Amino acid sequence: MSVRKPPDSWFWSHDIESDQIDSLLMPGMHLMRLSSYVSGTKRRFAALLFKEAGPDRTYLLDVAPEQLTAQLASSGARPVAITAETLDDDVRFSLVLAKGPGSLTSLHTDLDEVALRALADGQHTILDLAVYSVGGTHKFAAIVEEHAAESWVLTGISAHELDAKLLELGGTLVRLRPYTDGGQRRFAAVIDKSSTGRWAWYTDLDGDTVAKHLDENDAYPFDLDATKDERGLRFTVVMYRDRASS
Repeated sequence: MSVRKPPDSWFWSHDIESDQIDSLLMPGMHLMRLSSYVSGTKRRFAALLFKEAGPDRTYLLDVAPEQLTAQLASSGARPVAITAETLDDDVRFSLVLAKGPGSLTSLHTDLDEVALRALADGQHTILDLAVYSVGGTHKFAAIVEEHAAESWVLTGISAHELDAKLLELGGTLVRLRPYTDGGQRRFAAVIDKSSTGRWAWYTDLDGDTVAKHLDENDAYPFDLDATKDERGLRFTVVMYRDRASS
């Protein structure tokens, strides 16, 4: 069982335009995840950053599916996080990339549920995933790391089913993506056997409530996903107990 070390410090932000991301990358801060959402006719981003040791990170924004392979090759870096957004059936991917040495990763897009779940095969784990829609059909994208570990990928589950499965597996929630299927809220989730101490997950929160739960739990956000609907911007968060309170 692996043990996850909390970052030295962290912060998150939202309502970020594409030309504002560089302003978040202060010295020593590593971009961990971008989450894109549509605001009007434009894409906006929520970002999660950690201060911790590790290779430098960069990003690619609004990449068309047919351009992914070439842009990744020319970047000289490996993908570690992904987000996707569809506007009028025009899907665009944005990725966080890590430079320098590290575990080999690969990017997979246009997946159905069966293909997504098959990626976690005991010798590979899913670092990040995204859910998007093309022609009314749900598709999945995932970044896979070559790493032997016990992990599970769940799709099409309700919040109640997710909690029951977490209890059954005795695992830790690592990634969580909400989506709507047949008018019902469903989730795609990645669970593994990492040790984090106490942790919690929440969905359908506004920004103030995210901050409230982080404070009440003495926690830091390990995973962050943003969506926007008629009520405004909503967040799904997986948070782990901070080191100071462990």
